[in-house]
Amino acid sequence: MIDKKDKRILFELDRNCRQTINEIAKKTRLSRDVVRYRIKRLENEGFIHGYIALIDFTKLGYQIVRLYLKLQNTTKEIEEELLSYFTKNKNVIIAYRTDGKYEIAMGILVKDLIEYQKIYDDFLITYRKYISDKNFCIFNDFKQYIRNYLVPEKFHDYTELSTGSWKPYKYDQTDLKILQKISTNAKMPLLQIAREIKLPVTTLKYRLKNLEQSGVIVAYRTIIDYHKLGYEYYKVDMILEDITIIPALSEFIRKHPNVLYRDVAAGGSDFEFDCELKNQDAYYKLFNELRDLFPGKIRSVFYYKAIKLYKYSYYPKALIMPEG
Repeated sequence: MIDKKDKRILFELDRNCRQTINEIAKKTRLSRDVVRYRIKRLENEGFIHGYIALIDFTKLGYQIVRLYLKLQNTTKEIEEELLSYFTKNKNVIIAYRTDGKYEIAMGILVKDLIEYQKIYDDFLITYRKYISDKNFCIFNDFKQYIRNYLVPEKFHDYTELSTGSWKPYKYDQTDLKILQKISTNAKMPLLQIAREIKLPVTTLKYRLKNLEQSGVIVAYRTIIDYHKLGYEYYKVDMILEDITIIPALSEFIRKHPNVLYRDVAAGGSDFEFDCELKNQDAYYKLFNELRDLFPGKIRSVFYYKAIKLYKYSYYPKALIMPEG
């Protein structure tokens, strides 16, 4: 079990996991030793699975295609085979099983739609007979929010982290080596990164600062096991009667403590967001709140509940440049 002090520490790590122990101790009003001990315990007990750098892939010349698949005539073994196929693909950055209209959801990182189509066509050569329906869209923006449900309202941080600027950044192999290291271990000391990629520390600091200021690195986040906290993951899609309410909806979810993401996608629903909720009753409470706030403005709402995550790549192999 965790208490309020643990949750406050998790909240600070969720905001910026590269904060020092001293900085977190000061904000939580705990001693450095207590903070250090509690973080280690949260790691050992599985509440924390790791630390990652959030990368804006659009700045590196990539786009994310989201693909939903509805299955037919499958067995459990065939479904596992399908998911295994995608998890092994270097372009697939996320793949999970849902219990909504579609059974499989994934995000695919590509340079263009021609590359996406080849990936999907290659898949269909073997597995077409198991697909009864599909839906795909292109992410224009992917906004992230802090887990405000961890702390009382007076501590809430309503920062919106955007990963869809579409402003290219001129990068090279060294930048990618830095991103590869820090994206999968955001708490790695700079001295260790510099040693492993054979780069002077001063050069590393300069390049890292450029990656941060240019928005290639958007934030440093913590991988928190929401199941251990007693929550479930819901993806909510809304079809609107009146799209002029989108700014007000955006403000509503930005300040809702349980909302973590907003997807802005060409070809997707009118308004989409992801949240971590205690149970289905909490989802219906949220739905009723939206209906009361925007009477007659929302045509329909449906959700997907994540059942099992099969892959989440914070630094996809598709980004690895060949040497030379």
